[in-house]
Amino acid sequence: MSRRLVNRSGTTVASSSSSSSTTLPPYQPPSCPLNDAARRALGNLSNNRGTVEYQMHLKDSVRLIGSSVGDLHERLREQRDKLEAYRARREEKGTEKSSDEERLEAHIVDLEAQVDSLTDKSEKAIRELIDRRAELEDESAILGDLYTLAAPDSSHVDLHPAQRDIKPSIAEQDEDGEAKPSAPTPSVIDIFNTERSQKVNDYSALSMHQRYGLNNDYAAFKKLWHDAMAGEDGPPLPDASRWFRPDGQPVMRESAGNDAGDDDDDIAVAREVLSMNCPLTLQPMNQPYSNRKCKHTFEKVAILDYLSMRGEKQCPQTGCSQMFSRPLFDEDFYLDQAMVRRIRRARQAQEQTELDDEDDEEADGDDEVRVRGHKAVPGRPPKREKTER
Repeated sequence: MSRRLVNRSGTTVASSSSSSSTTLPPYQPPSCPLNDAARRALGNLSNNRGTVEYQMHLKDSVRLIGSSVGDLHERLREQRDKLEAYRARREEKGTEKSSDEERLEAHIVDLEAQVDSLTDKSEKAIRELIDRRAELEDESAILGDLYTLAAPDSSHVDLHPAQRDIKPSIAEQDEDGEAKPSAPTPSVIDIFNTERSQKVNDYSALSMHQRYGLNNDYAAFKKLWHDAMAGEDGPPLPDASRWFRPDGQPVMRESAGNDAGDDDDDIAVAREVLSMNCPLTLQPMNQPYSNRKCKHTFEKVAILDYLSMRGEKQCPQTGCSQMFSRPLFDEDFYLDQAMVRRIRRARQAQEQTELDDEDDEEADGDDEVRVRGHKAVPGRPPKREKTER
């Protein structure tokens, strides 16, 4: 190799020198074990309370979307019932279709299109929220694994797949070129990316039924939609295995409840769910919790007291053989918003009946006074007959 140098006089002179080439070792990515502070930060991430709050926000979103869809279909069903009442009166009287009936028919056609569109968008949003919850749960589990792998005494732990792919450096080889027993320091980022990719692939491989049909949040949404759409006297909600078509598209139309494949067991369970009394307390429920296994519903406090902290117990509903445990309560049971609406409507109807009965009693009392020949004066209580002592 030659170089041109400049001396003090400013004259350029040529200088040649030779240098032997240096052989560099193979490149190894930098790696070092996590210190205590980094491990503590990793542990805090895996137990981050912010993630729990995020989970609660997602669950609230699922509940609010389901409630909105229930309101939409109840409103649509009320309008249809009103139209049927118009038609029944017209047929009874033998008159022509009124302008009010025509306007209501046009309104229902437009309302049906809007409700169907909003229902489809809401159902898609529910599935996206469930996906986000699954992603949070997977990442939390990965961070927990990383915290364990990064422990100073984790040499006894089997190598993570990402660690097995790391080629040992020359310095870590013995004289025969074999790898030394000590494992290289793993790259936490590599392990995280590898594990996360595996979780994504595993979740993507699940069918629509496995992702959502077996999910409590989706089951609660589906039941709430069906109850509002079909009404209390409508057909029962089909089994979760029929909630999605073979192409993966959800079944969110009224025909979903008219499937000829509904067997007697489905119908029998649906009739049981209509009861608003808890099978354990025999009292009306305030917090009805259903499950996706056998679809039976119980008061939350009662079923929690019934289940054991250790081991499983059989469903308390007579004739049911499903098994449950208290530690898995949140996975098996969900707040049944459809049943909450049924209970609320029943209580409102009962209160209205009681008010009507009170009004009838008051009216009967006024008629009894008038029969005696006294004239009631507004603002003054009616006169009553004097009784001789």
